[in-house]
Amino acid sequence: MVDGMDDLVRAGAGAFVTVRGPLGAGKSALLREFAVRAENAGAVVLRASGALAERDWDLGVADQLRPVPAGFVVIVVDDLQWADGSSVRWLADIAARALVVAAVRDGEPSAGITLPGTEVRLPPVSPAGWSQRRLTDCLSRQPEPVRELAKAMAVLGEPAESGLVTELAGLDDGIATAVRNLSALGLVTAQGNFVDPAVGDAVLATMTTAEHDTWHAAAATLLHDRGCPAEDVADHLVATRSVLPEWGTEVLRAAALRRRPLRYLRRAVAEPGPDRAGLLVELAVAESTTDSVRALQHLSYAIQLHESPRDRVAAVLRMPLTAWGAVPPLARDVISDVERDVRQLGDPDLVLRVEARTRYAGHTNLTDLTDATTRLRELGPKPDTADTAERELLTVLTFSAALVARTPAPGVAALAGRLLGHAPPNAGQTEMTQLLVQTLCAADSPARAATWTDRAPATDDQARLWVSKALVAVHQGDVGRARLMAKNVLQHDQATLGANAVLALAVVALKTQDEQLAECLLSRSAEVANPGTAAVFDLLRGAAARGDAARGRYALTEAGRQLDRLGWHNVVLFPWRTAAVRLHQQAGDTDAARALAEEDHERAAEWGAPAGVGRTLRVLGGLTGGAEGVDLLHAAENVLATSADRLERAAPTWRWDCGCATGTSRPPPTTCAAAATSPPPAVTSASPGRRVPTCAARSATPSSPAPNGGWSRSRWPAGRTRR
Repeated sequence: MVDGMDDLVRAGAGAFVTVRGPLGAGKSALLREFAVRAENAGAVVLRASGALAERDWDLGVADQLRPVPAGFVVIVVDDLQWADGSSVRWLADIAARALVVAAVRDGEPSAGITLPGTEVRLPPVSPAGWSQRRLTDCLSRQPEPVRELAKAMAVLGEPAESGLVTELAGLDDGIATAVRNLSALGLVTAQGNFVDPAVGDAVLATMTTAEHDTWHAAAATLLHDRGCPAEDVADHLVATRSVLPEWGTEVLRAAALRRRPLRYLRRAVAEPGPDRAGLLVELAVAESTTDSVRALQHLSYAIQLHESPRDRVAAVLRMPLTAWGAVPPLARDVISDVERDVRQLGDPDLVLRVEARTRYAGHTNLTDLTDATTRLRELGPKPDTADTAERELLTVLTFSAALVARTPAPGVAALAGRLLGHAPPNAGQTEMTQLLVQTLCAADSPARAATWTDRAPATDDQARLWVSKALVAVHQGDVGRARLMAKNVLQHDQATLGANAVLALAVVALKTQDEQLAECLLSRSAEVANPGTAAVFDLLRGAAARGDAARGRYALTEAGRQLDRLGWHNVVLFPWRTAAVRLHQQAGDTDAARALAEEDHERAAEWGAPAGVGRTLRVLGGLTGGAEGVDLLHAAENVLATSADRLERAAPTWRWDCGCATGTSRPPPTTCAAAATSPPPAVTSASPGRRVPTCAARSATPSSPAPNGGWSRSRWPAGRTRR
């Protein structure tokens, strides 16, 4: 194209060449390149440009060029569409003895001027690289119908029916001309859509705040009257600050059931109205998995607005159970007033259901957990599980008992199994089944939980089911499967998992000792409000500390002590002392290691789950060494023979195979300690039971279960102070 104009320069003859094209087509760049080449060819080059502000200045462009020198001259004029009429006529005349090359931007109001000579048309290009200011300036110069059409297209978004665009823009006869103008500018396709989202953004940038409100309100009304989907209408209601129409709240509520519930419900509650309390409850429920603090605050406002005691109780029961444990002080404040209401109503089922939520709100408080254990014991060895309200309360009580671990695990597991039996797997994962699975795993009874999780179907809440399956797998000793399931969860959006599922993932990461899994969970999880889950996350940070053993040991111990203060004593779920023992050994502090191991065993024996009792005996055996240490390893093997955790079952056998104890020869204490507190190699199936050498008395072997259902203590120094 430029080469052809070079020929005109070499010919030295006058001519008029018009370069046309839409915005951004490269007209100005072409003129600059041609001017440089003309100068290099020896021509005298004069430059000028039109300006919108000077359009009424007679001979304004011509004055930039006059006087024209003698000889062959090349005149380059950009934006000729804005030149005054006198200048255009002057250029046409002077083209008889000079080469005039002018650029005209298609789509501009004055782009239709008639010019002599040759016309070169440049194709449109993508506006992705254009500045928004350039697009905005171009649009602001268009006639009102063109601007209105562009606004309607931008507000409705794409794809939008042409009839809707036309009606919103208020155009009838002028629609075809407006479309042609936008097309000439290179801003819309042949199908009537913007050529690039940047164009729509530029159109919206030309609108004032008041215009945004007006246009989106009009779009919402238009779409509602046409019977369009609720979410399409709701998007425009959210975008405007205008007062909602009478039907606005119901449309937002309906849209919230399909997508973006937080966005729609927050817009709905911003408007005063008789149903604001109900909307606040719906918003609180939607927020409960992502922002527990805000959810409880909104629920508190809703309760204050509700005048009926039954409505206040119903509002509390609408909230997911696990939301009550995220921020215990705030939860207690919210629920305390409703406890009076439920007593006044005199409905036994409502009393039990509210109590379940109150109990869960105290699941990070040692006193409340101990009280929950007492409440569970008061209900008898086989409480009634026929009623839904009773099952809700019993589920929370068994979960609390598993956390504090001060009542026999077999009894807790038996009750949890009965409760899980009332939940049909085809109903999918629920809050209650999630808690029951965690309780069974904490009691070393994951097989009962697996019976349920293996039959549960894939649903929209598949991620939470994967969490439960990962928890079951790790407590069965299937570390590989647990890692796979947990990583599957982390590959998806975990914002809607809920605090309890995040806790379960943290337990999986802790027990698999998978640094990559732990780092992924820590990096992708937002700030944790639940103090118990936060402490488990701190355990992960301490265990994953690299290159600084002292810092890792301190962080691990501090996080573990925080769990103790909260009442989370379960050594099956939270085996932090075993890891701390190993770190103290590496630092040469055997006294601290032994104290932690003894304390861990006391906790385990009180709970009575074989996985915890056996592991703590194994650790003690490794620390003790000699004949007594071997006796403790014998005891560990016998206890773990009844555990569901096949990895723990294989651990004592591995200690013998590694050479820590053979025949009647006693291994050195340090060697045995190193083997007993380090993790065993991964196994893919249950290792066959193997008799250990009969080299020591079996006085350390646990006796038959004690009268309270827990394992009796092994021969070990008694009387240590509980920490």
